[in-house]
Amino acid sequence: MWDRQVSIWPGKKVRRVDCCDPWEVANYLKFDVQEGDLSFSDLPYGMRLGGFLNRSARLIAIADQLKPRTKRFTLAHEIGHILLHPGMHHHREMPIHGLGEPREPVEPEELQANHFAGCLLVPTSLLKRAFRSMFKVEYLTMTDDVAYALLGEDYMSLMNSPPYSLAFHRCVGVVERFHGRQFQSLVDLFQVHPTTMAIRLRQCGLVRR
Repeated sequence: MWDRQVSIWPGKKVRRVDCCDPWEVANYLKFDVQEGDLSFSDLPYGMRLGGFLNRSARLIAIADQLKPRTKRFTLAHEIGHILLHPGMHHHREMPIHGLGEPREPVEPEELQANHFAGCLLVPTSLLKRAFRSMFKVEYLTMTDDVAYALLGEDYMSLMNSPPYSLAFHRCVGVVERFHGRQFQSLVDLFQVHPTTMAIRLRQCGLVRR
């Protein structure tokens, strides 16, 4: 999309982060995105879908009651199915807040669509550029000094978190100040949930225990 920005957005000034917008991607793929009530009679009482895909109608539907960042991830997830799973013509999805939320799926197709969504919303090259601009290092390793810069007097709660925990990664994703520098947090810059950002930071090797 970035290479074709002149034809996609004629006369507009475009940022690379605009290519991460799932609504723009769906439009580029010529899929209509509609928002509405996705309650169905065959679902348990009170349960609603987060989204569904109808490939033949070139339609993606997103539940209108979802929060904006959940809508973004759910839409990006459905786009993942479109591009990765050509044999999937109809698909119904429960609300997905982000990577690992509310749970990690077990089906390979769902894992693949989740990974695609994470990479679409938080591309590696843009994340590394933003990270280095904010923290002025290639990557962060958890030390007393780094933990204190992130949490202040409560830094020991981070130091004592389990080795497999994403607590350190989440802190890096949501922090707006580090060693005296003020900036927009990574989660707000990319408009994703903290766990999605934490997983992308880990996948890209930018935050290490």
